[in-house]
Amino acid sequence: MFQDLTGIEYLKAEIACKEDKAYEKATWDERIAHYDSLDMSNAKMYKNASDPIGLRASSIALDAAINAEPTGYMISLDACSSGLQILSLLVSCPTSFKLCGGDSSACIDSYVSIYDSMNLHGSLTRKQVKAAIMTSLYGSVAMPELTFGENVDLFYETMETMAPGAWDLNMGLQELWDEVPTGEYSWVLPDNFHANIETKVKEVEHFTFLGASFELAKKLAGRPKFHKGLGPNLIHSIDGMVVREMYRRCMFDAAKVLKVLNSIGSRVMQMKTKDDHMVAKLWSHYLDSGFLSVRILDHLNDTNMGIVNTKIIEDLIMTLPMKAFEIVSIHDCFRCHANNGNALRRQYNTVMADINDSTILATMADMVAGKSVKARKVGTIPRDEILNANYMLA
Repeated sequence: MFQDLTGIEYLKAEIACKEDKAYEKATWDERIAHYDSLDMSNAKMYKNASDPIGLRASSIALDAAINAEPTGYMISLDACSSGLQILSLLVSCPTSFKLCGGDSSACIDSYVSIYDSMNLHGSLTRKQVKAAIMTSLYGSVAMPELTFGENVDLFYETMETMAPGAWDLNMGLQELWDEVPTGEYSWVLPDNFHANIETKVKEVEHFTFLGASFELAKKLAGRPKFHKGLGPNLIHSIDGMVVREMYRRCMFDAAKVLKVLNSIGSRVMQMKTKDDHMVAKLWSHYLDSGFLSVRILDHLNDTNMGIVNTKIIEDLIMTLPMKAFEIVSIHDCFRCHANNGNALRRQYNTVMADINDSTILATMADMVAGKSVKARKVGTIPRDEILNANYMLA
C-alpha cells in the first residue's frame, strides 16, 4: 500500500539523505530512523555530511516546521531510474518494473542490484556502473565495453534476465531504424508536442593545398545505415512529456477545472475556435494512444464538450490533487513543499500508470516508420500496483 508521510517526516527523510547520500536508496522508515539516530547539535556532522549545505538548509526548515513557522523549503524527490521506468512501463514488463520503483517494500538501487547479480566482486564504483547501464539502455555499446571489459557478455546476459522487457524494447528501438525510409522522422506526443529529427551522414572531402593533401569531414543531411539516436529520442520525448504533465497536474488552474465541470452537461460540438480545434487534436491523440493529457482541461468548455466522452474527463479530474501546489524540477527530480510530498508522489504514479495502460509505444513507432509496426506488451502490470508504489519517486 501507498505509504503516506507527514511534512515533518518528509523533512526528516530529507535530512537523512543529505547527511548520508546512501539513504537515498533506503526505505522511508529507514530514512526516518537514521534521522532519529543523528545528533543534530554536532557541528562535525554537518562538515562530514554528503551534502553539508543541503543538510543545514533542511535542518533549519525542520526546526521552523516544528515551531509552526512557515518555510519555503522544498524537498527533493527523485525518480527511480526514470529511463528504465519508461522502458518497463511501455511494454508492461513486471520484472523490469520491480527494479525501478515497482517493489513497494524496498527502494531498490537498480544499478547496484544489476551489478551485484553479476557476481564479479570487482571494484567498480556505483558511478561507473550507473554510467554503463544507463547509457546501454539508450543504445550505447562503447560504455558497457569500456566498463565491463571481458565481462561485457555477462553484462548483456544479466540485463536480459533482470530487465527482460526493458532490454528487449531497447534492442527493438534500435532495429526500428531499419523501418524508417528516409533520414527524417517525426512523431507527436499525446499532449500534441511535435518532435522532428533530421539525421546527417559524414562525408569526407579530399583536397590539396600547397602541394599537400588534406581531408575535411563534413556532416550533411542524409540517412545513415545505423542511427543510435532513435531509441533515446523517443524515450526522452516521453520523459519530457512526463515533466509537462506533472506541472499541469500539480499546478492546475482551479478556475479552469471548475469551468470544465460546469460544462459537463453540454453536448455542443463545434469547430470554430482554437480551443475547439485543440480539444479535437488532444482527444484524437487519446483515441490513438490511450493516454489523455491533462492539457485538454485548459481548452474544454461548453462549446466543445460534445467532442469528448465526459465520463473520461470526469475521471481525469478526479485524479488531480485536492489543491494545486507549486513544483520545480530538473529532469526527473521534482521539488515541492514537504506538506505536498504525498500529492507529488501520487501524481507521478498516476502519470506512469497512464503510460503503462497506453499504447504510446505502438503509436510512436507507427508515426516514425510511416506504416504499421508491431509493438506489443510483454506482460501485465496492474494499475493499482503502480498507483500504490512507494518508491517510483523517492
